[in-house]
Amino acid sequence: MKKVYISQGHESGIGLEVLIKSIVLLSPAEIEKLHLFTFKDSLIKTLKSLNIPFNLNERRLKIANKHLALSFLNEVDFSESFTSLTSAMKHAEANGILFTLPTSKDQFPQGAGHTEYFRKKYKSLNLGMFFSGPNSQVLLVTDHIAVKELSKTLTTTRITDTIKKSLNTLIEWNWPIKDIFIAGLNPHAGEDGLIGDEDHRVKESIHNLKKHFHKNITGPFSGDTMYNLKGHKDDLLIYLFHDQGLGVFKSLEGFIGSNITLGLSFPRFSPDHGTSFSLFEKNKADYRGCHFSLKQALTLLKRLEHGQDSSNQSKGS
Repeated sequence: MKKVYISQGHESGIGLEVLIKSIVLLSPAEIEKLHLFTFKDSLIKTLKSLNIPFNLNERRLKIANKHLALSFLNEVDFSESFTSLTSAMKHAEANGILFTLPTSKDQFPQGAGHTEYFRKKYKSLNLGMFFSGPNSQVLLVTDHIAVKELSKTLTTTRITDTIKKSLNTLIEWNWPIKDIFIAGLNPHAGEDGLIGDEDHRVKESIHNLKKHFHKNITGPFSGDTMYNLKGHKDDLLIYLFHDQGLGVFKSLEGFIGSNITLGLSFPRFSPDHGTSFSLFEKNKADYRGCHFSLKQALTLLKRLEHGQDSSNQSKGS
């Protein structure tokens, strides 16, 4: 049975708090699809800070008459965050979805974040960072790259391959995508070469992508106005670098959204917010982003299970 495997995140962050608050709002059938990898002391510390009754044994957490399956971790490999991540990943690789609670870069070997770690581990450069909220969807071609590196990094091949791999993943997941808009790199999308020639690469990429996908793919558009072209919540806005896209997304959606990694052998979801260390143990963290992201992961899980069942029925007929 496929499941959503959850990594604990930073032990001094709000990850476990927003997870527990979200679980209370899920149905028993939904919770049955979740499995948490965590350290016992960290979980208990968060549970006590919430001031609600709970019961805990070595396999399950009972809270508000809901039962969450869990696995306690004992030995720390580099950090609690990293240990819980690698444990959850092993199960997601086999048959499931990875859901990562927030942590910080210093919790990873060599200071990498989740996406950078995935790139190195799976030797895959063209992973897409996809953000999905209640009213908008954004894909980044690059993410944590210094501004001075953007021009040489954003080759026609990099743009084409990253978008192609991401779209193939979304199509495989039967994710709802309508029209696709792609931003240029320069202000005003370069004004036909008057402000740099990098945006000719975007035009070449769009030409290449149209050969592979039966979608309305247009651009390049000025990054500051492209959102205004969107006519449907399932339209996909593709931006070339981190702050160009996330400034728009977070201004509109706040922290209610999913950060989804595209191009791995398994889906990876995370709430679109950080650790908020200042709120740790204060029982003040806003759970809505985590709840939204968990619901999206569970919806995809059901879709993938249905596809698998349909495939098995076809093989048997």
